[in-house]
Amino acid sequence: MLLARAIERRLWVEDLPPRRAGRPGEDFPPHRVGRSRDVRAASLAGVGRYAPAPGFEVVQVAAAAALRPGQDWIVPCDKDLALCLAIGMSPLDVMLALFARAADPASAGRQAPGAFGSRHARIVMTSAAAGRHVVQAAGIAYASKVSGSDEVTLACTDMGGTAAGDWHEGINFAGAHSLPFICLLEDKAEATSRVAQRAEGSPAARAEAYGLAAETIDGGDFTVAVAAFKRAVDRARSKRGASLIHATVVDLTAKTPTGARRPPEELEALAAHDPIDRMRRHLLGQGILEEATDDDLQRECARVVAAAVEEARAAPSPNGPQALDNVFSRAQESG
Repeated sequence: MLLARAIERRLWVEDLPPRRAGRPGEDFPPHRVGRSRDVRAASLAGVGRYAPAPGFEVVQVAAAAALRPGQDWIVPCDKDLALCLAIGMSPLDVMLALFARAADPASAGRQAPGAFGSRHARIVMTSAAAGRHVVQAAGIAYASKVSGSDEVTLACTDMGGTAAGDWHEGINFAGAHSLPFICLLEDKAEATSRVAQRAEGSPAARAEAYGLAAETIDGGDFTVAVAAFKRAVDRARSKRGASLIHATVVDLTAKTPTGARRPPEELEALAAHDPIDRMRRHLLGQGILEEATDDDLQRECARVVAAAVEEARAAPSPNGPQALDNVFSRAQESG
């Protein structure tokens, strides 16, 4: 959790030079594909369209705690930085993707930030279209069921993803075939609102109509989240069907849903709802964590992230002739 937050904070302050075509001395990757480096950084930090929003770290790590890294399948969305770190990605993996370096394990620098991927951790790099990866995850779960494996597939999405037809098709398929499939729906809400009062109805109720076991939980409570995921994993491994976990967290961003800036006093009040701080207070109160240890952990995370930034910055960019590798297939010419 602290590593994910440290990465996010680092990207807010990272001095990445602007890149404009035609400027002498610019450090372009040879293929010049994808977003500019400054936009890539802003995106992962929460400025652009693709952004892991702060507040979901606790529920994501709770999900990882209930799964088997490297054996179960993770089909994340762009908000799932903490989940991917907990399952097996490293801060260096994240930074190599951010800087579009050749050693990026997900796509060799081709994909935009938030398109997480790792073969060894079984993190599946997904389509950019909202909700489409839910169908892909259901297909993976179906393959696991047909092969007789006890693997579980976790797909993550946000409320925007549920507006896509692919989301409905994916959970309908998972429900109809009783697949070992879990969908984590990550939902931001205002501190004063009740999610159940949404005009479109409860996402959990809609999932139940498709045959999934579903529940809405406080995504900022680690104990509650772990218990919910353990129930869902036990259900999946015992071949009792798919589940949806609708996790809500308080929106900690500086802007309201209408785009207005929150006043400083409101931001200070929201800080009390930060799931990481809630967990920190709980651990301190139980005597499990000490203030000095907490400070050491935060400093160590900042150090690890800073080292990853420098290593990724110094890593070589992809070679231009390799831009089409693993993208297009060239048929063998017959003699």
